[in-house]
Amino acid sequence: MLLSSSAGCIGDIGGADADAAGGPGSGPLVCGDGNVHVAPHPLRRLTSTQYINTVRDLFGDDAFEAELDEGGEIISEREVRQLRDSAEQIIGRQDAWTETVFPCDIGGAKDDTCVNGFFDGFAARAFRRPLTDEERTVLFGIYSEALTIGTFAEAMETLLQVVLQSPALIYMYEAGATDSTETARPLTDHEVATRLSYFLWNTTPDAALLAAATDGELSDKGGLAMQTQRLLSDPRADFAVQQFMSSWLQLDGGVLHHPLEEAEKDAALYPEFDDELVAAMRAETQAFIRRTFEEDGSFEDLLSARYAYVNGPMATLYGVSGPQDAATWEWVDLDKAERGGLLTRAAFLTTLSTRNVTAPIRRGVWVLKEMLCEGLGDPPPNVNNIPPEGGNVDGEILTVRQDVAGRTDGTDCVHCHSLINPIGFTFEHYDAIGRWQTNEVTSGLPIDASGYLPEGEALQGAIELSSELSTSAQARDCFAERWYQQAISKQLDEADQCSLGVIQEQLADGGSMRDLVVAIITSDAFRYINIEEGQ
Repeated sequence: MLLSSSAGCIGDIGGADADAAGGPGSGPLVCGDGNVHVAPHPLRRLTSTQYINTVRDLFGDDAFEAELDEGGEIISEREVRQLRDSAEQIIGRQDAWTETVFPCDIGGAKDDTCVNGFFDGFAARAFRRPLTDEERTVLFGIYSEALTIGTFAEAMETLLQVVLQSPALIYMYEAGATDSTETARPLTDHEVATRLSYFLWNTTPDAALLAAATDGELSDKGGLAMQTQRLLSDPRADFAVQQFMSSWLQLDGGVLHHPLEEAEKDAALYPEFDDELVAAMRAETQAFIRRTFEEDGSFEDLLSARYAYVNGPMATLYGVSGPQDAATWEWVDLDKAERGGLLTRAAFLTTLSTRNVTAPIRRGVWVLKEMLCEGLGDPPPNVNNIPPEGGNVDGEILTVRQDVAGRTDGTDCVHCHSLINPIGFTFEHYDAIGRWQTNEVTSGLPIDASGYLPEGEALQGAIELSSELSTSAQARDCFAERWYQQAISKQLDEADQCSLGVIQEQLADGGSMRDLVVAIITSDAFRYINIEEGQ
């Protein structure tokens, strides 16, 4: 097991927050004692994207857009107005609806049966569960009052607007089985359906999932696993996979680097670097992830597979035969001496580089934090945050590696950098746009990509590093922890330890990434809620 440094040290530390690597703590918790151990879960609102996706699916209106802030737990007055505006907008888009909203012709005479049909149909889909008697009474009262000052159509449209702005739609409220006297309550089937759908599809449950919830199929692990596999087989599940992987790889940015699409490179050093190449880098990485996942690939495949989906610019960048133009894409195998798995792909390497050269500190920190879940201390307040770039340093031509070593050896930072640098140096064969280099772009000096793991095992380059990580129990456990944290949308604490342990065992036993997702969804943490006073 790697040793975490307790000393404050580094400045150029990549992207993750200092506490992001913290996992469940040790304590008196005993797993396997017959009890359900699950931590309290914060109340969550739909994100702007989730709200838009939900409205699109409820109405079958693929062109619907809305301006919504990504607010906190307490909704602001501005956000209330935004929800009202979006509700009014959807009313005005009735010609675009393809899903049944009103179960009758609302242009006719008053029809209370139609109102109840609306409650049982559209409103239940919007709330992701059957309405309670109290909700039906309140909504019918709103309808009746609207009817006194307007037509039947206007009263039904008012009712629709209220539903679209209701907390039951906006929030993923979870009370669990209210007949339970336990602190850890099982979620209702409809609450499980909601968690599952927003995790994998980022939108409201479809009719089949709601029907399974109504029939009680999601209370059973087998039934839940079956629905999970169904959702995973749908193209919409690609969203959750890509979102997690992009966040994990920090392609969307970090503390000290921009997202891939905002990366800047020196045009004199990298004249081929443009928006088209960046888009191709992102597409190539996404295609690799998608194929690995769809083919029931393992964690080892993720870090070792050599297949790549390339167009002309990407084939040139990778130095392989392939398409000759940007519009044509083909699957190819990359050179096994240069590439293997995600960590040797251009999107990742470009993001974790500077404008001119490699960034071994950022790359090394990423491996420690995101591949091994190792904690690192905060940097000293007077640290130099300018990344070392080699070249002419005080009249001497240095490689980036030499510059990094000169800055960090024998200083207050050496404690952490004795872990960071040897890992980061293994990526030195990949320049600032992920292109293979035998001599450094700026200094012209030969590349030294030797390094070692904190345990002392020697490495020659990122291929060997990836190979070691692919069979590392610590790396597998860390990967499972990162996925688990994404699924439950919160920082982990002690009560998450038992569910996490079961999930990690699934990956350790040779399970695929799909198996990992199923293990997360069938875990206690996903199916139960902790009802504590004040929660």
